[in-house]
Amino acid sequence: MSDLVNLVGRLRAFDAGRAVRAASHLQMVIQSHALIIAPLAMAGEDTTIHALAVGPVGGPPQIRVVPDPRVREEQYGLIAWLGVIIEAYFQRCRLAGEFPQIWVSSGAAAGHLDILADRLRFTRDNPPIKRVGELLTYATERSPVAGQQALMTATGALSAHYCTGQQEGEDEHLGAFLVWLDPPADGDVRRAVEQAEQEVMGVKTDPVFDRERLQPLVSAYGRARREGASATEQQRRARAIENELIPIVERIYQAVQRALTFLQGQFPAAGVLDDLARREADEFESFMRGRDEDVALPYRDRPKAAAFKISERERAAQNVEQGALYGDALAQARGRLAGKIVSGRVSNVTATKVPRKTIHRFNVETAQTNLHLRHGDEMAYLSDPRLRCAVEGVRRHEAVTHVGFIVTAGMRAVGVPSIGAAIELAPPPPDWNQLYRERGKMSARLAETPWTHSQDTTAPQATPIAQPLNLLAAVEALR
Repeated sequence: MSDLVNLVGRLRAFDAGRAVRAASHLQMVIQSHALIIAPLAMAGEDTTIHALAVGPVGGPPQIRVVPDPRVREEQYGLIAWLGVIIEAYFQRCRLAGEFPQIWVSSGAAAGHLDILADRLRFTRDNPPIKRVGELLTYATERSPVAGQQALMTATGALSAHYCTGQQEGEDEHLGAFLVWLDPPADGDVRRAVEQAEQEVMGVKTDPVFDRERLQPLVSAYGRARREGASATEQQRRARAIENELIPIVERIYQAVQRALTFLQGQFPAAGVLDDLARREADEFESFMRGRDEDVALPYRDRPKAAAFKISERERAAQNVEQGALYGDALAQARGRLAGKIVSGRVSNVTATKVPRKTIHRFNVETAQTNLHLRHGDEMAYLSDPRLRCAVEGVRRHEAVTHVGFIVTAGMRAVGVPSIGAAIELAPPPPDWNQLYRERGKMSARLAETPWTHSQDTTAPQATPIAQPLNLLAAVEALR
């Protein structure tokens, strides 16, 4: 049901011939010192870079092209050049107590950096090149974690804030997305999108361009090297390749810059961004301490480390989803459609005095039919989450759902809602420290390697467990 918001947004964009907003608040931190990287790879060479544009947000790019990335010395020269830029940038961020941020055009570019980092960090015969791979690994390993702020894609950021009138997969072409954001004056957005899709915005050039223009130039350069042509001749051949590739990477770089203008200053910051920034700064400092101590980056995680990463990703996804409910109107709309937010009016407010305290209870009457609530679920007042309550019961009478709550916190700071007041309750804001507590418990449980990951794969003898008579009650008791 939550996809209904996206569907309605796309239909509106299609009807209007331009993108419409899909968020009321900015969903990610945009570092003023962020680095934009626009890589371009040769066809069939997924672990190399043929041309590269690098520069700061709002600034001009530095561009470097290697005539033939299959020549190891030339490729390593470009990587080392990139490494100097990244090393200096990371050190500046570390001294300032901030985290670095890298922007690329699309998911394809992020994937290319991931492959490149994975290859370079295991280089044995060239420490500077290995260092570049290790530094890139920080951003690429953070990329799959929900709410991460290290490696950002322009298409992903735009999709989080705008809906276009095309399919989601087509949004991965940055040029096409920008057309929807700034349609032509004649209103023919579909024709403009078709033209924009002819321009390269990923990491691979057009096959026709490769065959008819690039391949002959690269072959000519290769022959000049093999035949021992003069340095002047080789430089002339190299410049011909540069003249073909520089406009492409520069166009991609400028497209990322343009995409950021549709985000910067266009949305108020969501409240969760401060927490995400602190979280990212902590992750960055931890990573750099590991580099200082020369902690090896493994090719494959051990069972304990893998369990930690899975737990971190699951918790991050939950935290980001819950945090968005308190900082974005569209996220709240999705929460209501998904039945995660209770929206209704207060009834039957009671206060029962017991020794040393007063227990407050109230009901919420709502017409929602898709609520996903269970006894004991903790909820918070959407307008002031200091007020916390727990679900005591849910019953439906004709067209109205009655949800009973017991107040657990905030009755003095916020106050108990009055009868007839409109109220919205949602899952409480994320507890960012819960991950550390979970790691402590997991560390104790995984002190010994599980039999599923040990050399001896023989399953231990199972201990018979009596099945409870009331299975549902036994499951609820585990909560």
